[in-house]
Amino acid sequence: MQPVSFPAGETRPPVTLPSMADIHAHVARLEPYMVEALSALVAAASPSGAEQPAAEAMERLLAELGLETERIVLDSRLIEDDPMFSCPCDPDGGRYNLLARHVPVRRDPGSRSVLFNGHLDVVPTGPLGLWSRAPFEPYVDDGWLHGRGAGDMKGGLVCTLAAFKALRDWGLEPAGIVGFNAVLDEENTGNGTLATLHALQNALGKARLTDFDAVIIPEPFGETLMSAQVGVCWLSVTLTGRPAHVAYMHSGLNPIEAGIAVMADLKLLEAEWNAPENRHPAFMDVAHPINFNLGTIQGGEWNSSVPCTCTMGLRCGFFPDVSADDALAEISARIRDKVAALNPDLVVEIDARGHHSPGCVYDLEHPAMALLATCHEQATGVAPSRLACTATTDGRHFQLSTSLPVTNYGPLARHIHGIDEAVSLDSMKRVTATLIQFIVTWCGVQPRRTA
Repeated sequence: MQPVSFPAGETRPPVTLPSMADIHAHVARLEPYMVEALSALVAAASPSGAEQPAAEAMERLLAELGLETERIVLDSRLIEDDPMFSCPCDPDGGRYNLLARHVPVRRDPGSRSVLFNGHLDVVPTGPLGLWSRAPFEPYVDDGWLHGRGAGDMKGGLVCTLAAFKALRDWGLEPAGIVGFNAVLDEENTGNGTLATLHALQNALGKARLTDFDAVIIPEPFGETLMSAQVGVCWLSVTLTGRPAHVAYMHSGLNPIEAGIAVMADLKLLEAEWNAPENRHPAFMDVAHPINFNLGTIQGGEWNSSVPCTCTMGLRCGFFPDVSADDALAEISARIRDKVAALNPDLVVEIDARGHHSPGCVYDLEHPAMALLATCHEQATGVAPSRLACTATTDGRHFQLSTSLPVTNYGPLARHIHGIDEAVSLDSMKRVTATLIQFIVTWCGVQPRRTA
């Protein structure tokens, strides 16, 4: 431990800063807490649109740390005119984010603040029979905690709580504001974080955007610092053909077969966007940055009938130098042109509900982000890698709509959005140690208030 001196005339008791050895030793002792907290969050099933069980579990965890939460209710009417708004996939339904802040009684001159932002919603599990154990029954095996949402991204949220708890255990508290924003709807729109940002910018609650000097999002990207991320748009494409008995199938018009041809054509567009001459500079070294995914397909009524309709759910990526509107327009035009070429009698409808999310590039040279990299190196002995990400995250809201420095930095996970999702406990401990060092250095610490 290293003592800290205060300006002349200060009467506060001396503060001793934890060394990195102290940090690692204490984080090791916190593993049972981390397993228990993460297990509680994983057991609270929280698919997008129904996140409240996890919000209630998170609220209890925050209260255990002496943190009072504000509930920021999602009201799409307040944010629907924001250029970062995405058309909702689910009703607002009274769902809410949780925003908790540690606010020191006395802020040291020069102290700085940080907001940890993360999502509570998870994607569907898929067939339960493919899982080794039930997806919402967490368990630890060989150093990995399993369960839907363990990696993406409840494990990262627990790292932030454990970092704050470690300081409390030492009788310390951050000298600046530390915020915890647990949000809904990240997986399908990002409107959860947008709702909190709107509340912060418009002073709708106790917290203000000016409370914070930096943002860290502990998404599960293997202890890397995110340097850039692609944009993402969702499309629901419905093709209507002409049904017929299979004996007379040539008199019909099969929209499922047309849908397969449309997807094949979109893969050609995907290849065009991935061509080296069309790439954004941040993604030059990424093997295949732009991905078009056929996520769902529905259609048909009977094996022996030419079907009436085919509906495809698409997720399409695009580079940060392309707007979401332009990407959606080009993809939609490509679909309509292909359908017209296949058969002008096919009817096509395109619904852009869901992600309408631009890409962005992060400033990792900002002092806050440079310090995070230094803290990682101090905690692990190696400098962190930088990641140009082929997915989207809520970091875009802060990067594009505020002046706050932001990046994604979280633990190593495997099989996210897949079967037997899991997060590495050793990685969670390294991330927690890094975040402790970041808070100590960025925010400063002081003796913890007891009343």
